Amino acid sequence: MPTVRQRRQYDRDRADAELIRRAATWLREDPKRAQHAGLSHDEDAHALAALLEIIATGLASLDSGVRRQAVESCRVLLGEPMAAPSIRRTRRR
Repeated sequence: MPTVRQRRQYDRDRADAELIRRAATWLREDPKRAQHAGLSHDEDAHALAALLEIIATGLASLDSGVRRQAVESCRVLLGEPMAAPSIRRTRRR
């Protein structure tokens, strides 16, 4: 029987994977959204969506920093609020 901690981790994994898959779907629905995602060509939106699907599939085994960046990038792409807007991990001052 899984522990409370294991269940929480499973729930986090599932929620993060679902967010990443929503971002992939959002890109696939309209390739013209590539520009909004910072891509040069519409075809790149399909490639990024495929990469996001791969990331979502192997999310539990990703490095924590890579995972955090992928999740936060998908939140920005979808226009959702960051997990902790007061914490910016892009650069230290």
